[in-house]
Amino acid sequence: MADQPGTAPVAERKERAERATVSARSGPDGRGAPVSSVAEAVIDLLRTVRRSKARLLAAASDDVDSATQMLLRTLAGDGPMRASALAAGLQSDLSTVSRQVTALVTRGLLERRADPVDGRASLLVVTAAGQAVIAAHEHARKAFFEEVLSDWSPGERGQFVHLLERFTAAYDTTHTHWMTGAARPPARTGEPEEGSTA
Repeated sequence: MADQPGTAPVAERKERAERATVSARSGPDGRGAPVSSVAEAVIDLLRTVRRSKARLLAAASDDVDSATQMLLRTLAGDGPMRASALAAGLQSDLSTVSRQVTALVTRGLLERRADPVDGRASLLVVTAAGQAVIAAHEHARKAFFEEVLSDWSPGERGQFVHLLERFTAAYDTTHTHWMTGAARPPARTGEPEEGSTA
């Protein structure tokens, strides 16, 4: 779930927004932010999200965390499937997914049903309780982002969505190329920076 509204002081949020605006207007040619500023802004976003998740985990010991929430949403959207197919779809380790599935079955959010194609295997199905958890999470997330974007105009929201979708697609494509060796940079030493392609 996204971070709860009001956890960051209003002044701090305004300061971040002003810094982002100034950064967007800067650059050697005065026409916009250089690539290095974009990279720094993305890293700052990732760090902010990580802090938000840490606060949520500390405040809600019995909540369904983001990883298992993604698992529930995948099953709800794609329909019943085996744990192995779920792990592959999430690009996660089968043992990790199996542990999450066991916890969700114990809580009554998932159930196992016999696979009609192969009775020896079982399919994972979201229960009514699981659907309720997904709906509650979606409601809370929408309310959170309504507050985040409360002073944005409809035009600004639309432009942001367009640019963010474009950036995400380009990031994913480029990262895939780099990791497959198509454009991999020289090896570096030390720990990779958060948000880097390493």
